Amino acid sequence: AKNPSVNHTTLAIVNGARPDQFADAWEAAAGENYDWVRDSILIPAGLSEQQVEIVWLNMYDTGPTTSLPAPNADAFALLGRMGNIARALKARYPNLTMLFLSSRIWGGYAVTTVNPEPYAYESGFAAKWLIQAQINQMTMGLLPDSTSGDLSYATVAPWIAWGPYMWAFGNQARSDGVEWFPLDFQQNDGTKPSEAGVQKVGQLLLTFFEEDPRAACWFAVGGACHK
Repeated sequence: AKNPSVNHTTLAIVNGARPDQFADAWEAAAGENYDWVRDSILIPAGLSEQQVEIVWLNMYDTGPTTSLPAPNADAFALLGRMGNIARALKARYPNLTMLFLSSRIWGGYAVTTVNPEPYAYESGFAAKWLIQAQINQMTMGLLPDSTSGDLSYATVAPWIAWGPYMWAFGNQARSDGVEWFPLDFQQNDGTKPSEAGVQKVGQLLLTFFEEDPRAACWFAVGGACHK
């Protein structure tokens, strides 16, 4: 969010995450979670909903039961919810211009049914499909996707793109060295990141914001972004 009380290039970064609030709890713009962000996060920081311009979103469903390639796979349900969330964000934050998506981290150490594998991995497909749906609609002139709905960044949604990709196959390092160990997760569920895991996620975010051209242009003070 921009803070005009300092100057037009000063950024305020706030954390609007709320524990144990999954995708379905963020679909409606009139939902209680958005009121909570306004009243508990933005206002105490001296900010308003009108000042929110960029959102990083990491969202998933709880208790998935059907994996791809089934036509009723949970990844398709998540796609629909993420479309609703994109429109809800734009409704609550009318000056929102950019929405960066990340999918889940590794879920193979999970000891609960909250969001284990393969659903953690498959959440990446929901993010991919949402981005593709907006490209198809806005660049290729196709009708809105039947699952994600209208994603016009001229009217009802922000411009949507990939943020940092978090998933890696456990302790098998990706080409960039990202890997996940049991101690990166809270031991009671094996799903939420521990302090060590939070540090990994934070580093992935920081690297993305500093290096990706569509993020660095606003993360670096004084930058200007272009779609």
